[in-house]
Amino acid sequence: MHISLASESPGVQCDTQSETNHPCPFELPADTISKLKIDAGFGWGIFNGSIYNGNSEYTVTQLDISMEPVHDHHTMEMTHAKHAGSHEPRMKQIKMNLQPLTKGAISLALDDDVVHVHDFKWKVVRIYGYKAQKGKKTQ
Repeated sequence: MHISLASESPGVQCDTQSETNHPCPFELPADTISKLKIDAGFGWGIFNGSIYNGNSEYTVTQLDISMEPVHDHHTMEMTHAKHAGSHEPRMKQIKMNLQPLTKGAISLALDDDVVHVHDFKWKVVRIYGYKAQKGKKTQ
C-alpha cells in the first residue's frame, strides 16, 4: 500500500485524467470515521502506525487530522519563548488508498517547530474517499 503526505491545504485534489480511473474523492459521511481503527503514536519526529478501514462501502483516500501538542510543565518552561507557536492545534492531511475492509500504514513527519514535542492530542476530523466499485478490485 502506498501512503504519501499532503500539504496543509484543505480538501482534496482530483485529476480526472488520472491513469487509475478512480472516481474523484469527496468528503465521506462523519460516521465512516467511527469505522476506522487507528493504532498510532508519536516518536522520533514522526506520527505513524496502522489503520484499518472497517467500512465496506468506501475506499479512503485522505484523512484530515487535528493535532494539538501536549506539553508537560518542564517542557513548557524550556520551550515557551523559543516555540511559542508550537502549542496551537494544527490540521494535517495524510493521503492513502485504503480499500474497504483492509489494513494499511500511516506516517506523517512532524513540523520542525514541534519535533521536540513528545505527545499530541489527535483526532480524525474529516475523511475523504470514494464509493468502492462492486465486484471489481481497485488497485
